[in-house]
Amino acid sequence: MANSKTSFSPKDFQLAIAPETAAGTAIQAAGNGTFNYINIDSIEMPSLNPQQVLDVRHGTGRTLKAVDMYLSNKLTVKEISFSGIADDTILPILLQNITQETASTYDIEFDYDPTEIKVGDTFSDNTGTFTLLIESPQSGYQMLFGGCVLTSLTINADIGEESGRVKFSGTFKTGMIPDLSPTDLAPSTGTAHFNSNYFMTDYGDAGDAGAETVIADIPDPILKSFSFTLENDAQFMGFDSSGNFQVIARALPEVVSTFDASIKYDDETARLVEDFAIQSTGTVANTLTAFTDSTKNIGLSMPTAIMTDVSFSEEEAMFLSVSTKAVAGTSGNLVTISEE
Repeated sequence: MANSKTSFSPKDFQLAIAPETAAGTAIQAAGNGTFNYINIDSIEMPSLNPQQVLDVRHGTGRTLKAVDMYLSNKLTVKEISFSGIADDTILPILLQNITQETASTYDIEFDYDPTEIKVGDTFSDNTGTFTLLIESPQSGYQMLFGGCVLTSLTINADIGEESGRVKFSGTFKTGMIPDLSPTDLAPSTGTAHFNSNYFMTDYGDAGDAGAETVIADIPDPILKSFSFTLENDAQFMGFDSSGNFQVIARALPEVVSTFDASIKYDDETARLVEDFAIQSTGTVANTLTAFTDSTKNIGLSMPTAIMTDVSFSEEEAMFLSVSTKAVAGTSGNLVTISEE
């Protein structure tokens, strides 16, 4: 019947993730306790990217005919993007997947060479593939995506927003055909999102024991906001008779890490304008380390980086927006992310 009176709030939708034991085999969510909800800001429609060829073929009349169309959802890459509040359950899971590290320190080494994933490979941790469930309030219209890997993750905070509470955003990709109209798959025993958050204020200042803030080689500047991004893209190869990709290769052509910050323009930071203009092979470092008594936080270290932009940012006072990109040396790490 047309003109249904049923309506749903955007807040009725949820996003849940679960690691797959067998890569590419989606977890049927009903009653499955391995799912965790992400504390999302809002729900985004996945990019389904179906194949659509709508070229007019040869024939009578200068119009597109129904028979001319070619439509398929096989061998296409789907993207599921999200943003939300970082917590100490979900963020480590995401870091483990994008770095393929399981320890509490997640490194991208200077000679990083990730392990490829083949559909059917078995995993007992979070470094393989995930099942994503977009939980709709309309029964029978969940969206279930198997074989997903995290290809982009941004960790950011602004001292002027929510007392500097740390947020994140990211993108999962999959080469598997999703189930877009399954039966009711709400993960009834899944774990709700968590409220154990991280805060920018835990990075403290030079007067706090253990705290360290370095932005583009400037120690302890007045920091308003930062944004750290790690991109570890995936290429999907091979195929089966159902139209699913079979091999996932990471970091092609490269793994990319960037760090952006807004710091106060003053007698200590003004030199960054000239430094940016005349830099040749010189590099800078970015470091965020929480003070010793901090309950928890995420430590970020980018020991070698180039400045890609320095510009004015008009705030209460004049600030500088500083952008950098990590570069590798002949040893050590491109980036290090640690749970503190």
